[in-house]
Amino acid sequence: MFDIKKIHFTGISGTLMGNAAIYLKRQGYEVRGSDKAFYPPIGDMLKNEKMFLYEGFDEKNLNWKPDLVIIGNAVSRGNPEAEHTLNERMNFMALPELLKYMFIKDKNSIVVSGTHGKTSTTSIISKIFTDAGKDPSYLIGGIPVGLDNGFKDGEGDYFIIEGDEYDTAFFDKRPKFVHYKPHCLIINNIEFDHGDIYRDIDHIKLEFSRLVNIVPANGLIIANFDEQNVRDVTAKAYTPVASFGQAADCVWQIRNIRHEDVLSRFDLYKDGEPVVSPAVRRCGNYQIYNFTAAIISALFYGLDRSHVVRSVESFQGVKRRMERRGYVNGAPLIEDFAHHPTAVRNVLTEVRGEFPNKKIIAAFEPRSNTTKRNIFQNELAEALSIADDVIVGKIDREDQLNSDEKLDMNKLLADIKAKGKTAVHFDESGEIAEFIKSKADADSVILIMTNGSFDGIFNKLGL
Repeated sequence: MFDIKKIHFTGISGTLMGNAAIYLKRQGYEVRGSDKAFYPPIGDMLKNEKMFLYEGFDEKNLNWKPDLVIIGNAVSRGNPEAEHTLNERMNFMALPELLKYMFIKDKNSIVVSGTHGKTSTTSIISKIFTDAGKDPSYLIGGIPVGLDNGFKDGEGDYFIIEGDEYDTAFFDKRPKFVHYKPHCLIINNIEFDHGDIYRDIDHIKLEFSRLVNIVPANGLIIANFDEQNVRDVTAKAYTPVASFGQAADCVWQIRNIRHEDVLSRFDLYKDGEPVVSPAVRRCGNYQIYNFTAAIISALFYGLDRSHVVRSVESFQGVKRRMERRGYVNGAPLIEDFAHHPTAVRNVLTEVRGEFPNKKIIAAFEPRSNTTKRNIFQNELAEALSIADDVIVGKIDREDQLNSDEKLDMNKLLADIKAKGKTAVHFDESGEIAEFIKSKADADSVILIMTNGSFDGIFNKLGL
């Protein structure tokens, strides 16, 4: 590879981009980056690192002549920095390529894939291997509690990474996960998502099948067999498959899930024999699957069973995943990254279980390329209706959508109201904050769901 000393990140405030940029700066590279805006938590992390940042995209941002430009997958043709990079024949690549050649190399790559749970599962595995003294490398699309940040290039033999099925960049439309050289692959679930790049569920399953096909025979595929789509894509695998779930035919079977006051417990069996029975921080059933996949991966690489249990039992979660942010008028406020109807349903179900006697005030931002479309029109209404008071924010970049593909806001609100719930819509986050304040009291709990900044709503709520 060509000599690299100066690196520019176009789209640096993405979670993975920002973490990678911080690491490279700490390793002595001269790093700069640009983005539309710099929201917390990644924006704050970049500023704390005294990263040289450009607010807004402009070809002048590249006048410092970097040796390499990393172009984020949210950047499209027409972006002035992308155009300048191409016009001037500058060296460029996508972040997954950078990871493959500069970080993963010949390490045992543990790739966590699936529609839901990637960040949490990757965080759990990273903690287990760190606690075991393995000094792993990891790249996590979030900020795990208890780890310094979401990126580390350790001296150990393991690289733990989220395997995102979204495309790599405008110049590489393959999923990111094909770049990550999986030795151990986790597939926790597969649902339709990313309606802007995938035609249907079969299109997504095809890409997962291709991912399965690049795992070596001496590796392992850890597959949730409670999900039929996961069974389908692993059916012809050349690699051993460690199936897990609650189904009777799973090699690793989850039994006896019980949720108590502050703990959740479950028993994990292998081939009918008990293996571990951890008591973890209270969580929903979906998180039990994340813990299970993480435990199986650790045991595959020979980590001590008792050490693994202690590590998962002390796991404190990930920022923006069921994160307690504070109180509004005596009501606890929780933030979650949920942006798919299944995730919305899971999170609201968990909140309902943890606060059975409180009214749930839920604010949702239709921001992902799937939920701002009408693909899950009915499913989104069903999921949001678990709450008592529902506030739906502005559809992100609504002007870029055709009217026949856009989420029908009026129908969404009407369907929620038909279930006897309050449902309102505001374009401005300030209006949403005021509505929440008018509803919140000590007998309620607030849930904010967004995979973005929700236009600074937490600041407007005084948090």
